[in-house]
This record gives sequence, C-alpha cells and structure tokens, in this order.
Amino acid sequence: MNLRFFPLLAARCSQSVLWQVTAVSLLLASPVSAEPAGVTGGKPMQFLLVHGDMGQCRADNTCPDWISAEGQIMADTPKKLQRFLKRLGDQKLPVVVSSPGGDVKAAMEMARTIRKQKLSIAVGRTRSRACSYAEPICSSAIATDGSIKGQAFSSGAICFSACPLFFAGGVQRVSSPFALLGVHQITTTYSEVRVRYRTEYEMVNGKRKVLSRKEIGRKFVGKYDTTKLDRAQRARLVGFLDKMGIDRGLVDVMLGTEPSGIHLISQMEALNLKLTTELADADALVSARNCKDGQSIPDCATPPPVTNATAAMAGK
Repeated sequence: MNLRFFPLLAARCSQSVLWQVTAVSLLLASPVSAEPAGVTGGKPMQFLLVHGDMGQCRADNTCPDWISAEGQIMADTPKKLQRFLKRLGDQKLPVVVSSPGGDVKAAMEMARTIRKQKLSIAVGRTRSRACSYAEPICSSAIATDGSIKGQAFSSGAICFSACPLFFAGGVQRVSSPFALLGVHQITTTYSEVRVRYRTEYEMVNGKRKVLSRKEIGRKFVGKYDTTKLDRAQRARLVGFLDKMGIDRGLVDVMLGTEPSGIHLISQMEALNLKLTTELADADALVSARNCKDGQSIPDCATPPPVTNATAAMAGK
C-alpha cells in the first residue's frame, strides 16, 4: 500500500494536527471456480421432478420419481436446489446428475445440502419420449407444475470438474461404465481492483484519531488465474472430502491433472477412492426401493421373482 500524506492544517492547536491522507489499495476478490476447457457459458443447472415412465415402472405397476439435475453449476445453483427441495417436502428422491462442472464453492454447498437430506445420487441423464434423441429434455415435455415424465439412462452422461464435489454429497453414489466421472485442477480467479480512499485524521498527543474515511475512486485493473491452492484452500478441500467420506487421494488426482484436461475416473478407481459406494447405474438407483441394510442397489431394484402363487394371483 502506498501512502501519500498531505498536511491539511499546519497550525498546531493543543498539541494536535489535522491530516488528510489519500491511500491507494488493491482489493482482491477471489471466487473459486473449476471449469474444464470448452464448457464456459454452458446452460445453468436445471432441477426437475421426474416421474418414471414405462420402462422405469416396477412389477407392481408403481413408477419411481427422481430429481434430474443437468447443466453447469453456477454461484446461485445451491439456492435453486434448496428451493426445489423445499417444494418437494419430505420426499427423499434420488438425484440423477449430468454436469460439465462450474463453481467449486457452490458444488460443495450443494453436496452438504443433499447429505443433510440423506439423498442418493447417480451420474446419468433423463430422457422424455416427447423429446428428440438429440435433446432428451425439451421444454415442450415439461408440465405446468415443472415436472416431466421420463426414463433414466447413463450413456453420454458426464460429471466433470466441480461436479464430483457435488456428487460426493450423496449417501449412496453410483456411476455406470457408460457415464463419465472426471476431475482436474481447481482454477482460482483473482479480480484486481484499485481503490482510492481519502482519510481525515487528527494527531493528538502522538496518537492518531480517524475523523472520516471516504472512497474517492475505484478502477478495475485486471484478473488472473492460478491453479495453486494455498494452505487454507487445501485444508478446506481435504476437510470437505473427509466429512463426505471420500478418500483424500482424490485431491492428489485433481492436483495432478492440468485444468485444460480431465482425469477420467474408472469404476474401480472411484470405488477405491470411495467416490462411489458400489457398482450400479442411474437406472438401478431410481428403480431401487426399500433396500435393506447391506443390500446392493441392483438387488433391491430387481423385481421379485414370479412364483406359482403370484402367478395364480395374477391370473385372477
């Protein structure tokens, strides 16, 4: 900080002198973001209540519901998620997510929200029969209440960059081999602003007494990106993963991958890092119901076998 002092009043009265100082300081704002190359400016994440359609329905003709979360994670996405969950009330629905990434801080906040609600999550997408293959969710298929009928699928779904931090919040976390989980270095963007202040103070018996302080100018200087995490940032990231039950080795995987690339996490690597909790996919997760302790998602998603008794009942 450079200070230039200007005596405002040269006369001394009762051993006091009034001074005015113009100070130039640098204000550094540091929003934390993580975006893979080529996704900047993507559509913000949209949350939809999905009613399972046809193939998602169970043997007893009940159809599951789930939450579709697709798009880029923005700074305001956590608030949108919280409002959406509030509208759902006490329903504990699984989340099916596909996202290129976005804001790291927002992703971590969303993870805490779904963990508090004890929701499960899968990397996947939702497709409505009313939409084209190229656009699985289209506006014309969304009902007036904001819901949609659809089917969950995994092929082509992604969870990159900051998305795995959101994904980490699920109490059960699954990703198919046909979906892609990937991470890379976190990029922190610093915006540099030069702010000029004018401070008036009085020196009384050698002590400074501030009388007023006023901002007189502000100028944007520029911004720069860095992938280096300071000690506090790394501690926050490690602490977050510990709380979510994820192995700290994920931090090393992230920091070892350039921001212009993506480290694709295989199913077995995801299991070893505890990023996923078992081998299953989005379709199985949304179809699962009333899973017992220790029972796998595919097991409780499988319709019960047809016995002679149930066949006879069905024939009546």
